[in-house]
Amino acid sequence: MRDGPERIDCLTAVRQLWDYLDEELDDARFAAVKQHLEACQSCLPHRDFGRQFLEALQAVRHERPMPSELRRKVMERLAAAGFGT
Repeated sequence: MRDGPERIDCLTAVRQLWDYLDEELDDARFAAVKQHLEACQSCLPHRDFGRQFLEALQAVRHERPMPSELRRKVMERLAAAGFGT
């Protein structure tokens, strides 16, 4: 039995950063990414940028909602690139 979360590398942590920031990972994966980001000085700027980016989007979102057509196009492109649900 292992003590603490699984250890992951920088590439894995950065690839899962957005899901981590959106709290969309299962508990074990969330803990592994969190542990890595808290300990890794190389990944810290990625985490900080992601948080600031999401905070900026949140602030602007209330001022100017995205038109539904633009949202549809963005979601289609993300899906075509292999991202999304």
